[in-house]
Amino acid sequence: MSNIDQLIIATLLPAQGRCGVQTHLNAIARCATSEGMSVTIATPYDASRWLRRFGGIICRAFGAVSRESAILWNRAFNAKLLAAQLIRALTNGAGISKIVYAQDPLSARVALKLRERGFVFRLVGVVHFNVSEGFENVLSGNTHEGGALWNNLLDNERIVLPKLDTIIFVSEFMRRLVLQRLPELAFVDQHVIANFPLPPASEDNTVISIDRDLLAIGTLEARKNQSYLLNVLFEAKRRGYRYTLTIAGDGPDRTGLVALAEKLEITDQLHLVGFVPDAALLLSRHRALVHSATIENMPLTLIEALSYGKPILAAEVGGIPEIVDDGVEGLFWPLNDAGRGAELLIGLLEDADIYRRIAAATTKRYQEKFRPTVLGPLWLAGLRGSGLTAIESAEKRSANYFSENSRR
Repeated sequence: MSNIDQLIIATLLPAQGRCGVQTHLNAIARCATSEGMSVTIATPYDASRWLRRFGGIICRAFGAVSRESAILWNRAFNAKLLAAQLIRALTNGAGISKIVYAQDPLSARVALKLRERGFVFRLVGVVHFNVSEGFENVLSGNTHEGGALWNNLLDNERIVLPKLDTIIFVSEFMRRLVLQRLPELAFVDQHVIANFPLPPASEDNTVISIDRDLLAIGTLEARKNQSYLLNVLFEAKRRGYRYTLTIAGDGPDRTGLVALAEKLEITDQLHLVGFVPDAALLLSRHRALVHSATIENMPLTLIEALSYGKPILAAEVGGIPEIVDDGVEGLFWPLNDAGRGAELLIGLLEDADIYRRIAAATTKRYQEKFRPTVLGPLWLAGLRGSGLTAIESAEKRSANYFSENSRR
């Protein structure tokens, strides 16, 4: 039995789903359960269906006036629903030590307000976002810099994150970026621990035929930049190589991607399959994973590709170099040069020796660094705490922070 008896995972999302946050929280839940911990996932989606339907009606009314207003109202409404779910979880098992593990800053803020009401628990937060939640919403077209939603999100991060008992970053890249913006986080106990997916599903030893070339997984949106992949296909075709591409995911860019495929005359090479539950299972039928996002924190899709032994083509952005070494487990391609991307793709898929070497390296990388049995214990240790007192932890982080900055 662990030192902490109950783990309460707080999230604004449904407990089940295909996004990286949902994959992460379910992997953590399974890991904690295997160690004898009691696990509860607290989400507003467990509230009354009628109450959530009422909230949806009000949100749509706000949306008719302002998209930002609708999102702000929906966040406030879901915070109320989440608070009720957290209270229920915290009042169960009196006398049992508890951790609240918040998947986003608003969930952490809800938990902090409950602490002010006398609830006792350890509060840990994780940084899943890219740069900031405000930055992500600008990219999604939900707000603009200086807008009401932008200010709300950044203010929430500034107020909440320094009050966490522990903050966990899933990439060193994002830790440095967030600390540049919020240097006061240097006084918070913190860890950098890579994300990990659940193990690949068993295929009952069935041999799966590889009948397609490339797979991309992710929401169809500007940040994911799937248009680059279509341009790479076009450039490869111009050079005499015809490859197929499956894109699993849906989103606002779908119509534009269909139009671009028609313009480039590669419609017969593209398969947009929409949202697919457990989309990582598609990896077994494809030769390589391709990724074209302009910024990423620690994309689970790439780690899933490692677990299936599939070479990766991606840009050298964000936390991706913490997953893949260029020329070892995959290749870094330039997002501003589809022609060069096509040359790298052709070199990988047409040279059997290079392909076998990189595929073998992906399996080795996964086994050594990203397996649940490797990362699971690190995550549980981070959730339970370093064993330092709050003052000792602050002094340690402060010393490290100023030491890092003195070397720059």
